[in-house]
Formats: sequence, C-alpha cells, structure tokens
Amino acid sequence: GAFGYCGLTSVTIPNSVTSIHIDAFRDCTSLTSVTIPDSVTNIGAYAFGYCRALTSVTIPDGVTIIDEGTFAYCNELTSVTIPDSVTDIGNNAFDYCMSLASVTIPDNVTNIGSSAFNYCKSLTSVTIPDGVTSINYSTFKLCTSLTSVTIPDSVTSIDIDAFASCKSLASVTIPDSVTSIGGVAFGGCESLISVTIPDSVTSIDM
Repeated sequence: GAFGYCGLTSVTIPNSVTSIHIDAFRDCTSLTSVTIPDSVTNIGAYAFGYCRALTSVTIPDGVTIIDEGTFAYCNELTSVTIPDSVTDIGNNAFDYCMSLASVTIPDNVTNIGSSAFNYCKSLTSVTIPDGVTSINYSTFKLCTSLTSVTIPDSVTSIDIDAFASCKSLASVTIPDSVTSIGGVAFGGCESLISVTIPDSVTSIDM
C-alpha cells in the first residue's frame, strides 16, 4: 500500500480523495487517529488492517461496503461509526478488534461476512439488522464478553462457528425463520443454559 508499514501517528486525508485503496495504510502500527473525509466512497480491503494503535474511526456517509479486513487487527479500536449508507460488512472486517466494546450495525446492512467480528472480545451486545439472511462462518466467534444478541426474523441460516466460544452468552432466541444451524454454531457457549430450537429448523450439523 501507498503508506503501508509507515511510522505515521496521525493522518488527515483531504477532501479531494474519493477512494482509499487496498492495503493503503496497512501495518501502520503507530497510527492512533485518522480523519476520513465525506468525499471518500470506497475503502479497500485491509486499508487500515493491522493498525494496532488506532483507537477510533468514523466511516463517511458515502461508503456502502466495508471491505474484507478493512479494520482487522486494529487491537486498540474502541469505537467505530458505521453510516446508514453501508449495506455490506465484508469478511474479517473487524476481525480481532479486541477493544471494540460496542458497535451499531445500520438497518441497511444485508450481509455480515465470515469472521467479520471474530474475537471482538470486548463486545457485549449486538443487534443484527432485519435485512440479514445468514449469520456466516465465525461471524461472532470468540466474542467472549457477548451477553446478548438479537437475531431478526429475516435470518434463515446460522453457519458453522457463528457464535462459537461466546462464553458469556446466556440466552439466545432463534427465530422461526431459521431452517439450518451449522456445526459448532454455539459450541463452547459455556453460559448458555437454555435455547429453544424452532420447528422451522430442518438441519442441525455436527
């Protein structure tokens, strides 16, 4: 990337920029703050991946996709603002954002990728929007502080490892829309003492 592996501590991106490409600031491990202007409509895969010191970020209103690994391994990221314009949160988008305590997923989001919030171990609650149809592979795996999750009626499948090792998750309501539950979807959820599987489910994998 253009500034990958740099020692930058802060960066202000000018209004002339519309796209931040793949790996642009990847592995800028000292970067603590970034200002992304409203002119930006595209942020590429791993653009800020492995920016381990980045503490907060506001994604501009024009962005529709949070690409694969955009903020993966931003270990110190405590807050992120996702605008209503976003419809797709890509695979590994916030993977290993271990300090992320809360996130609001906008109502317009219809896809949350595999491992999108994997090992967000500070995340305590999450509401999945009504447009999402599948909770993908390892989406919320190892979210060890997650105590509550709202799964909407739009969801038809809960994939392998979706909530695996969410050891603080005490209760979950699986909606009547769900027809399949993948292997180890709730494996290692030590606090989960009761769950109601609806009649709509036809497949529960190993």
